[in-house]
Amino acid sequence: MSAIFNLLANILMTGTSIIGVATIINKVGKFCKIVDENKKDGFKIGFDTIMLESINDINNCVESISTISNNSTKIACILYDILVGNKYIKKDKDGKVIICSKLKVYSGFKDKINELNTKVRKYQEELSKLKTNKETKETKENNDLKNDESSDNSSNSDYSEISSDDESDDESKKDNEKNKNNNDEFYLESEK
Repeated sequence: MSAIFNLLANILMTGTSIIGVATIINKVGKFCKIVDENKKDGFKIGFDTIMLESINDINNCVESISTISNNSTKIACILYDILVGNKYIKKDKDGKVIICSKLKVYSGFKDKINELNTKVRKYQEELSKLKTNKETKETKENNDLKNDESSDNSSNSDYSEISSDDESDDESKKDNEKNKNNNDEFYLESEK
């Protein structure tokens, strides 16, 4: 990491020194040109001109530094807000990249969320009403079925008792008839 920092610092120093040397060469060339054009007071006029230009350049440099620092702090604040999540980057309808505050979006989403929550509550209430209605219907139907089954069972049991009595009576009659026939045959044989 320190190697990268040293490399960047060396590049910056080299670039600044090249720009500084070029600026000095330009100033000296302008000074010589003014001295050559004005034979009488060329040195004084050249010096005043170069000094005024240098003062203006320094003032411009100070203004540039203040503008750069203001913009860099704004950029740093925007980057911090984006990293934290207070702001986000999106494209608008025209395709331009813009930075939006999440508070505006959140307030819009908050309204939508509240609206959806009320709809969900209404839906849940409707579902609970339907479930209770369905359960009451099912219990009524079950009770009706149980009542019907119990009445059917009682009639079926009566029928089964009657039929079983009838069947037993029929069977006993048949047995009696067989016994009579057998007895009759026995008696007939003994008489012979």
